[in-house]
Amino acid sequence: MAPIDLPTAIRGFFEQHMVSLRGLSSHTILAYRDAWRLFLQFAADHRRKPCVGLTVEDLDDDTVRRFLRHLEEDRHNAVPTRNSRLAAIHSFFRYLCTIEPRWMLHCQRVLNVPFKRRPYRVPEYLEREEVQAIFQQIDCKTTFGRRDDAILRMLYNTGMRAQELVNLDVNHVRFTRPHTVRIHGKGQKERVCPLWQETLTAVKQYLQPRSVQPTDAVPLFLNTDGNRLTRFGVRYIVSHRVAEAAKVCPTLLTRRVSPHTWRHTTATHLLQSNVDLAMISKWLGHSSIETTNIYVNIDLEMKRKTLQATEKLLPKPKIPPGVWKGNKDILAWLSSL
Repeated sequence: MAPIDLPTAIRGFFEQHMVSLRGLSSHTILAYRDAWRLFLQFAADHRRKPCVGLTVEDLDDDTVRRFLRHLEEDRHNAVPTRNSRLAAIHSFFRYLCTIEPRWMLHCQRVLNVPFKRRPYRVPEYLEREEVQAIFQQIDCKTTFGRRDDAILRMLYNTGMRAQELVNLDVNHVRFTRPHTVRIHGKGQKERVCPLWQETLTAVKQYLQPRSVQPTDAVPLFLNTDGNRLTRFGVRYIVSHRVAEAAKVCPTLLTRRVSPHTWRHTTATHLLQSNVDLAMISKWLGHSSIETTNIYVNIDLEMKRKTLQATEKLLPKPKIPPGVWKGNKDILAWLSSL
């Protein structure tokens, strides 16, 4: 089997396949880049040769398994991180099959390296009283108070991810009826989500001092330096506002609230309001309704109501009278106790 130019294949994978053909986001490309940087460094050390000397033969399934073990035991990576690194490796070898069919058997062996199962964790969400407590502690008389109020209302209204929030421009919001926001989600997918009047009012109040036009393609939310807000900035704002609300709502002290917690909260509250599961899936931008199904198992109150409704369908058991009820001597003895 003729050797293949590994550097050329990797360059084609990142520059042509991931960008031009699949149109993946820059964050996904950077994550794959980091995974391959670690993998190539490990393979070079394992094979005792420089990275430029590596070939496809060096990157076999045994090397991949050793690399995954290295991630867990030496770098102490969690299972999700380990699996994401493996996904980057799998993606390249699927691409390699298409450009070099002669390497199909080699690629198949690597693709057979399995992902590791992890314990299922039920997503946490905020109760309605906790959401109200957070908003009540925001002072909307200040500039940053109005900004944070608009941010949290946008998160709660749409259930969008933190990255989707920071990517918003002013012209993504429709200020005329019907009020909506255009969200650019994962995998370059776009969706439109309706906005409540309260959310739109909060956004207008925040934008008023900035003197921007509704058609301006400028960042919707800014940081203290006047630049586009980052995901880390959103996380800080959420943590800060939750900490303030925890002073009057002690249950928040037991929670680890992140921007994604608001996404889980939106989905759960929509489900509790009897919104159709398919609609919630589109609301959140899920590629499959199976992803949305996790929220069905969250709320214990919904389980209790379902159990009560099912209980009424069953006939009540007929308990035959015991023999002792017909025996007067036994009844008299029990009465004398």
